[in-house]
Amino acid sequence: MPRSKRLLTDERSNILVYMTGHGGNEFLKFQDAEEIGAFDLAHAFEQMWEKKRYHEILFMIDTCQANTMYSRLDSPNIIATGSSELDESSYSHHADNDVGVAVIDRYTYYNLEFLESQVRDMNSQKTVGELFDSYDFDKIHSNAGVRYDLFPGGADGARSRLITDFFGNIQKVEVDQGQDQVLEEELLGLSKTIALLREKDAEQVAAKRANSSTPSVPVSAPTDTAAGSARKVQGATALTTDNWLTRKAVGATAIVGCVALWGLGALLEK
Repeated sequence: MPRSKRLLTDERSNILVYMTGHGGNEFLKFQDAEEIGAFDLAHAFEQMWEKKRYHEILFMIDTCQANTMYSRLDSPNIIATGSSELDESSYSHHADNDVGVAVIDRYTYYNLEFLESQVRDMNSQKTVGELFDSYDFDKIHSNAGVRYDLFPGGADGARSRLITDFFGNIQKVEVDQGQDQVLEEELLGLSKTIALLREKDAEQVAAKRANSSTPSVPVSAPTDTAAGSARKVQGATALTTDNWLTRKAVGATAIVGCVALWGLGALLEK
């Protein structure tokens, strides 16, 4: 996969995997063309754990018989929840009159409602357990399920996790010390350059102010010099076509003479 489509996570990363669509017993369809099964999902999470691609995963799925999709998971540090049990449908919430189809499912709708109303900012202390407790059959119209056994500490450990650990959380990133030092050196050099430019600019401004404060003495050119220059310009002879042709002929004659003298000298040397 190209780098732009990679998750680029490591063993310190918390990951939210949210899947929604049409499905059935241990499978989820992708636009009626392809599907992923519960064993495929379990294998993917297993590969991620072996390659140290996550620290903890919150897996949520909204589809018919959704809870069967996490039945095959066996990798550690996973909290899983789904919208409906085996042989149970998952229902949509409402349809859009312009589009003419349902635009959101009930399970997803009430998850979003809880997040928007209860989790105000990144300092929220709302836990995953409180989110799960908000699931109500009368609202979702199906039995949402939760799996805690893969998580360290079981139900207590999983339910105490903050929602912001998975939804919209920004973890602190450790920057390589070598790169950090290079960046500091570049910033220091840039600040020195800016300081020098400011000093030069201040000096130029001071010099301009000093020049503007010094009284200027007007200097007038002598009248006779200006008159003499005018007389010289008026006495100049314009270069006509005849003069130009004459000078050209003289120059060509001189060149031919030089060539002839050079040839004569060469003959005499022989």
